[in-house]
Amino acid sequence: MDLSWKYSSKHRPAAPVLPVNLANFPLEVVVDTGFGGGILIPFPLFESLGFLTGLTVEEYRLVLPDSRRLMLYTAKEKVGVAEAFVHTEVHASPSIDRRLAGRSFLRSFVATLDGGREELKLQSPMAR
Repeated sequence: MDLSWKYSSKHRPAAPVLPVNLANFPLEVVVDTGFGGGILIPFPLFESLGFLTGLTVEEYRLVLPDSRRLMLYTAKEKVGVAEAFVHTEVHASPSIDRRLAGRSFLRSFVATLDGGREELKLQSPMAR
């Protein structure tokens, strides 16, 4: 698997955005290497996809830029990118309305953020 996407100009400045499939629900997530978790989605979406019934027992605390710590709801789910599927943690909090892909999710791939070309590339580790 060797895929690439142009950064999204919907964001200022343009941002690396990745289309994923979560429980047969397509969505776009912003790649955020400052986020250590898997996939972060808004709480209403987390709830509507039924993830509250499959919460993990491990706690996940998000450290916000102002150093506050916030507990996140977390479920382990299958996430699709093109033809590839990976199992990763999906997080949510009623206090955060963001859609992010973090380092825990990205470690399943070789990810290249090319800021000059404004391009995100994902490669399966086995394709190297």
